[in-house]
Amino acid sequence: MDMEQAEQLYRLMFTNMREGLAILRLDVRDPEAMPLIIEMNPAAVKLCQCRSFNFGNCRVTDCFPGWLEAEGFRETCHRIAAFGGSQELGEVSYEGHFYRIRVFALTEEHLGFVISDCTKYRQEEEKIAQLNARLEYEAATLERRVAERTSQLEEINEELDTFAFSVSHDLRAPIRAMHAFAEILLDDEFQSPAERNAYLVRIKTAAQGMDRLIQDLLAYSRVSRQEITLEPVSLQQAVRDASQQLELASGGKGYRIEVAGDLPDVIAHHTVLVQVLLNLMTNGIKFVPKGVVPLLRIWAEDSGEYCRLYIQDNGIGIGIPPQHQERIFKIFERLHSIESYPGTGVGLAIVRKAVQRLGGHIGLESQEGEGSRFWIELKKEQ
Repeated sequence: MDMEQAEQLYRLMFTNMREGLAILRLDVRDPEAMPLIIEMNPAAVKLCQCRSFNFGNCRVTDCFPGWLEAEGFRETCHRIAAFGGSQELGEVSYEGHFYRIRVFALTEEHLGFVISDCTKYRQEEEKIAQLNARLEYEAATLERRVAERTSQLEEINEELDTFAFSVSHDLRAPIRAMHAFAEILLDDEFQSPAERNAYLVRIKTAAQGMDRLIQDLLAYSRVSRQEITLEPVSLQQAVRDASQQLELASGGKGYRIEVAGDLPDVIAHHTVLVQVLLNLMTNGIKFVPKGVVPLLRIWAEDSGEYCRLYIQDNGIGIGIPPQHQERIFKIFERLHSIESYPGTGVGLAIVRKAVQRLGGHIGLESQEGEGSRFWIELKKEQ
């Protein structure tokens, strides 16, 4: 290939390059001299803002105003002209596009000036940055969910440990009693019929207590594991149904119930809600001094997006000291002997577990000797 053909090919390449190309001339004898453009390809001409461009008198900073810091660019060009090499001059934004600029040495007095459109790279970088931000958000969300789930599992494990210990302890009590009375019956042949009958009654009572305990444990297990579909439920109807069941559960014990005002609809599960109300109402008529006719007052109050339902005894119940008010919701926790107030110590644990499954909250207000006021909060039906 002769020189003329090579020159034609290089000229074609220079003209058709998508990058903006310019050839600069620098008076290296004058340190204060600014580089002047002596030639540009069409891609660079499109970006040039100098209307009087004549390939000989225009400075780079005049053709591309605001793209370069004049003094810094002059020093860079003199240094590259003296020592060779190239340097990236950074990135500029112009009419919605981003351009990267590079200058490099050609001869002792000439420099190459390259303008590369990097808009697509910037757009890709922005997409990558957005994806990274999204990934970080998803990772943080996942990490938070894992932490919440871990906390729930730790709570469940702790509850299971307590449950297993309590079950083994409380279930063994009636078994020990039945075993002891049975041994007495077998070992003592000289007991009177009345004495033997008394021991048999005690064995029967222990068996009945064990049966109640197992039934309560099964109820606790059911409310913990059963599938529950939350839907609008009439609180008025739930209280009515619980009151009817209380008549059967009370065993003929006298009591009164007063329901104040209309009760709203809530988001719950009807059967589970009736069980909650029945347990609370049963406690309300049970834990009162002997000789007192229990009176239950029931009413509802608005609490933002929730409805708070109160069940209060008549103020002369035995009450619960503040230091025991959290404890009573734990399984097998009893504040009184079984002789004073029969029960298994599972009822309120069932209530709390059920209210949690309904997405609600439970609490009480009580003072020792002044009765108790239990409340449950459930989301209102909109």
